[in-house]
Amino acid sequence: MSRSLLKHWWRASPQTLRLLFCAGLCLLRARKRFQDAAGGEPLFVCGAFCNASGLAQGARLYAEACRQQGRQAHLVDITGVVCMPRDLEPAEPLLTVADAAAMRGPGTVIIHANPPQFQLALCALGKEFLRDKRVVGYWVWELEAFPPVWKHALAYVDAVEVPSVFVADALRRCTRKPVTARPHAVPAPRRRKSRYAADGVLRCLYVFDAGSSWERKNPQAALDAFVRAFKPGEAELTFKISNEGADPERFARFQAACVATPGVRILTGSLAPEAMEELYLRHDVYLSLHRSEGFGLTILEALRHGLHVVATGWSGNMDFMTGEMAHAVPCALTPVRMRSGPYKGCGARWAEPDVEAATEILRELHQELTAANA
Repeated sequence: MSRSLLKHWWRASPQTLRLLFCAGLCLLRARKRFQDAAGGEPLFVCGAFCNASGLAQGARLYAEACRQQGRQAHLVDITGVVCMPRDLEPAEPLLTVADAAAMRGPGTVIIHANPPQFQLALCALGKEFLRDKRVVGYWVWELEAFPPVWKHALAYVDAVEVPSVFVADALRRCTRKPVTARPHAVPAPRRRKSRYAADGVLRCLYVFDAGSSWERKNPQAALDAFVRAFKPGEAELTFKISNEGADPERFARFQAACVATPGVRILTGSLAPEAMEELYLRHDVYLSLHRSEGFGLTILEALRHGLHVVATGWSGNMDFMTGEMAHAVPCALTPVRMRSGPYKGCGARWAEPDVEAATEILRELHQELTAANA
C-alpha cells in the first residue's frame, strides 16, 4: 500500500478499526513490556532522519546530544517505515531498519515516532531484535488527553521520554511507567541577532508544518494580528510553510489571503540548516499564535537566534519562554472541537490566543525597536 493510500485509509477509519490494526500488528511483530528492562549499551536512536519535520529534527538533536555525552549511538532511519516523505539528504551514514534488525542482544532502543507510527517502527524492527533490549518511546503530543492508539502503545514501552513538562504531566495521568521530560537539546547558534528594524520596518516570521494540524498551528491568527497592528510599510510578515500539500485546499485559501495583504509572503519547501539560520536572522520577531505545542522547537530556535518571540502563553513552550525577549500572549482554554484528524473526540482543551493582546504587543515592539534606531 502506498504512503498516501495508507494515510487516507487511516484518517478515514474509525478508532476501533485503527486499534484492531495496531493490536494485530503488534501481536505478530512486537513484545509487550511487563517489567522495565535494564537496557544499557549499545544505543539505537530510531528516527525519520531523512525527513524535515519537527519530530525528525528532535531525533537528530537527540542523537547529537548523545554524542556530546560520550555515548555511542547507532542511528536507524525509519523515514519510509513510518510513511513520511524523504525530503532531506542525511548528513551522515545511517542504518536501515533491516541492518538494525539483524543486531541481536541487549541494548536500548529510542524510537522517535508518535503512535501509530511508533507501532509501525516497532513491528518493522521485530521481536527478535527487541528481545533483551529496553524500549523507550520519544513522543511529542500537544494536548492534555491522549487518543486510544497512544494508550495501546504504552504496553510496548519500558519508558517514555517527552520534550516538555506539559506533555509529561499529561502522560503520567495515563500510565505508571516511567515518564521523563527531556527537552530538545537545541545548540547555541553560530550567530545571534543584535540589531532590529534597522530600516524602520519590523520583520515578523512564523515557521510551521502544515501536516501538523492547521487548526493547531493557527496561522490565520498571526495574519489577523499583523493586519491589525501595522499600517502598510511599517512591517513585513513571512510564513515559512513546509508540507503544504498536506491540506492543499486550506493552503490555497490561506495563500490567497496572504497575497491580498501588503507586506506578507509565503515560503514553502525544506531549507538546509544554514538557510534556516539566515531566515531567522533576517527577521526581528517570531510570531506564533498556536493553540497548543508539545514543545515549540521553532519558538526556542528563534529565541536562541536573538529574535523577540510573541507566542501563545500556554503548553510546552512555556517551559522556556522566559526573559525580556519572550512575550507570552494571554489566552483562554476552550474545548477541542475537531470533526476529523488526530484530535477528534479526544475530550481535551487547547488555547484560543487573544489576538487583540498580540496586536498590542506587536505595536509596542515596533515602537520600541524603531525608536532604538532613531
